[in-house]
Amino acid sequence: MTKLPFAKNNFPRLPLWSELPSFNLHLDQLLDITNSFVEPMIEEKITKTMMHNYFKAGIIEAPIKKRYARKHLAGAIVVGVCKNVFSLSEIEQGLRLILADTSPAEGYDNFVKIFNNQSSQETIKMPPVANISLEPTSTMLIQYSAIQSVWFWFLARRLIQKNQDL
Repeated sequence: MTKLPFAKNNFPRLPLWSELPSFNLHLDQLLDITNSFVEPMIEEKITKTMMHNYFKAGIIEAPIKKRYARKHLAGAIVVGVCKNVFSLSEIEQGLRLILADTSPAEGYDNFVKIFNNQSSQETIKMPPVANISLEPTSTMLIQYSAIQSVWFWFLARRLIQKNQDL
């Protein structure tokens, strides 16, 4: 497996399913690999206790005989990336909806491709905001990014709720 946690532009890059180990892992190995990608972004480590809580809550499928496969590693990476934005309940609901329509490999690769595409942009630009005349400064970019994060979180929550009502 090639570990490339950061792309050329020094923004994070996540591994595709095919880049994850194809053999079973022990929990310590799973955590080391997960944290090599997640910790630089969220500035905290995913711990054994966290993983056990994710298994217990059904967010990530529990392993068989303490052997962790690609689906466990992929789940740990996705949860690690999303946990500071979404509640664990929202992550569990979102994963359930995605996995109802696609395989774990395809669902994970779609997530990674979108993430890596966004991360690969050379610069983060604030597009013009309709009907508001603001000077694009670094402070304004921070505000814009924060608002976009909240807005996308809100939209994702709405989509999860809408799909659960079907």
